[in-house]
Formats: sequence, structure tokens, C-alpha cells
Amino acid sequence: MAARYDMSGLKLVFWGLILTAINIRIQGFDIVPDPIGYIMAIVGLGRIKVYDSYFEHAKKVTLILLVLSLINVYQPPASDYVNSAGAFGESTTSVLFSAGIFGAVPLLAMVFLLLGFACSILFAYYICMGLKNLLVCVGDQTLARLCDERWKLMMAAEIGLIAAMLLVLVGVPFGAILVMLFGALALIALILFILLIHHSNTSIHGKEVS
Repeated sequence: MAARYDMSGLKLVFWGLILTAINIRIQGFDIVPDPIGYIMAIVGLGRIKVYDSYFEHAKKVTLILLVLSLINVYQPPASDYVNSAGAFGESTTSVLFSAGIFGAVPLLAMVFLLLGFACSILFAYYICMGLKNLLVCVGDQTLARLCDERWKLMMAAEIGLIAAMLLVLVGVPFGAILVMLFGALALIALILFILLIHHSNTSIHGKEVS
């Protein structure tokens, strides 16, 4: 009997990312903690890494995102702040950067911010490339082509958002507007990325391993 793809792990990644996309804070605490979502993604990627090495790379990047999310489970309550977890978090038009549990330490917050954005882009790239390889194997060329588009959209949104935030920091008048625009684009890109994972799971799961 031919071996078949078991993509139950990808479904865990799907639900984990949904949890990380939900950001509701009360008195500075994230009531839907991102670490839970990242742990689900790590477990899920561990199950499917046997099918493609890109998923192993994605798992390693997710470990970094997990650490960043633990740092940001609590952020000092403030009317304005920027989350340091890249697109897998939230942002406002503020210039007050939070270093999470370490408090208002601008330099440290900037390091977390840049690291978070870089890891978000790498995560999207590795997931999309792994899915693309599997989709080609099962003959779904349409979704395979979408994989390239999705990670590039994520990259454009992330880079645009961080650039807009830096413009706000240096006092550019229209920087806040750009933050809102690229923030909306980042949210759309994340939703499309999550949907790609869902559709890929449906397309690949149960198909014969080539």
C-alpha cells in the first residue's frame, strides 16, 4: 500500500497562527497568549518536517518567534505602543516601543522589533516553499504558484511596515498614515497566508507520497 501524506501537523500550524493573529490585551496582558499558538505551530511542523526540509527550517524560526512572544505576553499598559513580533502581532502609530517584560527600553525594543519582522518573513518563506514542493508533487500547480506570491506579499508588507515605523520615529508627518496602510496590508497578507495553509492542507492531505 502506497504511503500517503498526513498533513494533520499542518492543520496545527493553521490553528496556531490564528491564535497568534488574535491580540486582545487587558491591563497589558495578552489574554490569548501567542506562545500557545507558536507551540502548536512547532508541534505541527515537527510532524510534517519529514516531507520537506523547509518545514524543519520553519520550525527553528518559530522557536525564535516563541521566545519573542514570551517576552511580549505582558507589555506595560500604554495608549500607544508597537508590538515586536512582526506581522504576527499588532502595531499602532506610536513612537513608544515596548520591550515587553523588560519594560520601556528603546534599544532592546528595536532589536526585538527587527528580529521579529525578520523571523516573520523567514517563517512565511520556509512554509511557502515547503508547501510549494509538496503541491507540485501532488499536481496542484495553481496553489503551488500562489505560494511564491504569498510569501512575497508578506515580505513587502513587513518591510513596508517597519520602514513606516522608522519614519514615525524620526518625526516624518505622514509616517503615521503609512503605518496604518502597511499595517492593514500586513493583516491582509497574514490572512491570505493562513488561507493558503488551509487550502494546501486540503489539497495535499491523503494524497500518495511521490
